[in-house]
Amino acid sequence: MTEDEIVERIRRARQREQTPARIGGHEVLIDTVRLPTGIVTTVHRILDGRVTVLHAGAGSFREDVARALLDVPAVATGTVQPVAIDVPGLRLDRALALGPDDAGSDPELDERTVIVVAVHHSEILPGEPEQDFATAISTRGTGLAYRLNEWDRHPVPRADARLLDDWPGGMMHRSERFHPWQAERMLTRVAPDGPAEVRVEIRSMAGHDLVLQRRWDRAVGTLTFPDGTPVPIDLPRHELWARLGAVFLGEDTTGLVTVAAGTPEADVLEIRYQTEDRGWASLPRMESLDSCVARLDAHILRSPGNWAVFTSASDAVIQVECTEEGGLWLETPDPDTKQSLGRLVTVAEAATLLGVLAREDRSAVADLPGVETVPWD
Repeated sequence: MTEDEIVERIRRARQREQTPARIGGHEVLIDTVRLPTGIVTTVHRILDGRVTVLHAGAGSFREDVARALLDVPAVATGTVQPVAIDVPGLRLDRALALGPDDAGSDPELDERTVIVVAVHHSEILPGEPEQDFATAISTRGTGLAYRLNEWDRHPVPRADARLLDDWPGGMMHRSERFHPWQAERMLTRVAPDGPAEVRVEIRSMAGHDLVLQRRWDRAVGTLTFPDGTPVPIDLPRHELWARLGAVFLGEDTTGLVTVAAGTPEADVLEIRYQTEDRGWASLPRMESLDSCVARLDAHILRSPGNWAVFTSASDAVIQVECTEEGGLWLETPDPDTKQSLGRLVTVAEAATLLGVLAREDRSAVADLPGVETVPWD
């Protein structure tokens, strides 16, 4: 196929005219299209019968970035083989040469095409198959695929994670395999909000291995560095990203703080619940006092048999259930005497008792007038 034939095939495949231009030492063809998200600039370079393609979306095209990407050897090996790039003001520091999308309209042209993209070193696992990389950046992973061609974006660091213990009905399933996640989401939403004592293993692209579990309002575990050095983790659960983000961004970890006291969370309880039509949680998860109270009307009282168990920091317990008549039964168990103290309550009374449970770390059910003693069968 001659160069003129390749140019014509590009024009037909793109369904628009390309403008000849020069970027650095490279003769190229450029076309642009305006989308609601901004201008998309596409660059084609034809060299020795091969085609290198660059895409810059959301109006992010820069000639200096294009020059750096075109200087990268355009050889797709079927695996992730990053090449370092250094462009002033560009947050992205690696280039990848990837094989073409096999959904193109001209298979013969596709076979001659390599797409070069800019990424950050925290987003990629060197040496993994391109197919696995495509899965990792899809909506099943980090979601980077939708922003991959934005040259002015912030990095989207990746973490590969797996659950080491069962989490029935949870955000993850126990698995022998690691699955790609956005590192920030893993450390701000998944690990901090998991059930008590359920361990999650999280790996950075640089080879750090982090094993965490939630204990009340803290996250504890071990961070093992790529050289095998382990350090303990004991942090407030909502400080994980602020404290450990550098690990997953691939930044300097000198002075990394892995143990810190922090301020204990206020107005929180652990909760287990079972409802007819609003889900269930068989393992304790942590919620705010307001959220716990809101569940009484919105979830528990919707159907007879719905129940919830609320636990404080020192394991004081209050449990509620919707009766067959639609009332709210509230009680506190006493394992020593194998009986419970309780009675029917209003939502307002239950809210008051949950407030005492959260703020004073005790059950005040015994202080209610008219409580009944219910022996355990």
